[in-house]
Amino acid sequence: MSHPSIYSDSSEDVLEPNTLDDEDEWKDVEPDHASPSFLSFGGNVRFPNLERFLEDAKKNHSIDLVDVQRRMSLDVFGMIKLINFVRAEVAQGRLRPKVMPASFLEGDRYLKPVINDDALLYSVDEIFDVIKSQTNPLTNVPIQARMTQEEVQDMAKECNELREQVVYYRSALQKTYLEKLELQERNINEPSEQTVINGTNATSAREIENESHYFSSYGYNDIHETMLKDHVRTDAYRDFIYDNKDLFAGKVVLDVGCGTGILSLLCAKAGASKVIAVDNSSIIDKAREIVFENELDDKIQCLRGKIEEVTLPVKHVDIIVSEWMGYCLLYEAMLDSVIWARDHYLVPGGLMVPSHATMQLSLFADDEYISDKISFWKSVYGFKMSCMQARAYDDIVIRTIEADAVPSLSVIFQELPLHTVRKEELTLTGAEFLLPAKREVDQLYGFVIHFDIFFTTNRDAEIEDAKVGFTTGPSGAETHWQQGLALIDTPRFGSPGLKIGDQVQGSIALRKGTDNFRELEITINWQVKPAGSDDGDILAEGRQTWLMH
Repeated sequence: MSHPSIYSDSSEDVLEPNTLDDEDEWKDVEPDHASPSFLSFGGNVRFPNLERFLEDAKKNHSIDLVDVQRRMSLDVFGMIKLINFVRAEVAQGRLRPKVMPASFLEGDRYLKPVINDDALLYSVDEIFDVIKSQTNPLTNVPIQARMTQEEVQDMAKECNELREQVVYYRSALQKTYLEKLELQERNINEPSEQTVINGTNATSAREIENESHYFSSYGYNDIHETMLKDHVRTDAYRDFIYDNKDLFAGKVVLDVGCGTGILSLLCAKAGASKVIAVDNSSIIDKAREIVFENELDDKIQCLRGKIEEVTLPVKHVDIIVSEWMGYCLLYEAMLDSVIWARDHYLVPGGLMVPSHATMQLSLFADDEYISDKISFWKSVYGFKMSCMQARAYDDIVIRTIEADAVPSLSVIFQELPLHTVRKEELTLTGAEFLLPAKREVDQLYGFVIHFDIFFTTNRDAEIEDAKVGFTTGPSGAETHWQQGLALIDTPRFGSPGLKIGDQVQGSIALRKGTDNFRELEITINWQVKPAGSDDGDILAEGRQTWLMH
């Protein structure tokens, strides 16, 4: 559909968005004529009333404003943007009526009229009156001309569920309000000893800044492209969902941290009756557009916000699906939110996807890497730059570790059954490990941390029952998580050689960052003992803490 000539030849003044002067942007002036006439989207016909205009838009231009408002949950400003967007697109012959991109809602561009004295903009409230008159106030769905007895029973059932939700929401709101009052009172009665800047506790301000940075970092395309192109990751989710369509058929699914919505799309295609996709970054706008583009908006609802703060349209869900894993599994602390969602929304007997995770540790010995990243600074074109390697031993390094740089098997130091794990269990005070050397190396340089993920078909299944899963370890195919490398501070603790059978034993502790709970602090205590030795023989030992920022 294209009408550029109609608009260019029309007596109406066509304006490009963003071309109005500030003082002329909005004038609270009614049109000169007492009875406004509505110019069609085609620009060649005027209608005496809104109903005739809406009918023409739907019949002749495939644009159903009422339906779009319902599907995209537009408010008054959203409707104004929609009208101006459609007029601008038609004027330039670019309208694709079946794909209504959510991007037109971004910014203020389409708040500015495309046509002077557009009667349609003065009648937005009337459009909402039409929507209201055509919508059942209890179910928020279009009223049908005739209803079967079965439909009446379904509607009565839905009404009862809505009443239960109202009671639930009212109780939740009251609880939240009381908790906020209690927190405010506690802050007043127990003032913080930390610095206060502009009336805001410095720690709270830092937390707000950290959270803002975390969520904004997921608003860019690059990170989502990287994750989607990680076929090990995405294929595992796809295979589990599509291989078990009977588990998803007719179910209500919650996607926590949905990103582009790929997991929601898979669940909807697998037969889920409803999918609620939640994300607190701006990527949710893209996800909403992707859902519409794939004509799955009747099944998938996108919500922006933290899962702990948004209000879901249902009281419970049957399945929670999420790709929550960070570097070294727990970096970014997204699992906390998934556990919260599980405890608040998952029905008894509901399914977590994935269902299990394990954290694993192995040894690292790679002379070439040390030469390239550490020894390099000892002489750079004949100059000493040792200060540049000062923090080389302080942080976890995310990189791909080759299998031949690992002189031991990997051992599991933590198992996380997602159906039952508690938030408190994500802090490890000291999980013990024993790593025998499987080959001889001249020097031990550090430890490698990775994780494995498993998908099972019921909450009572064990890891061994999983038919779908993947590893992020050095022996598997490369993933975007790579591995976490903790380099031993060899100037302090030395770098002993290992013979076959020598043992490195100790304990590993993990906790959230002190200044930012999404960061990770990892502490390892270790001792190197020769093969077959008693407890008194120790070749080397140390205790070191690494940070993951």
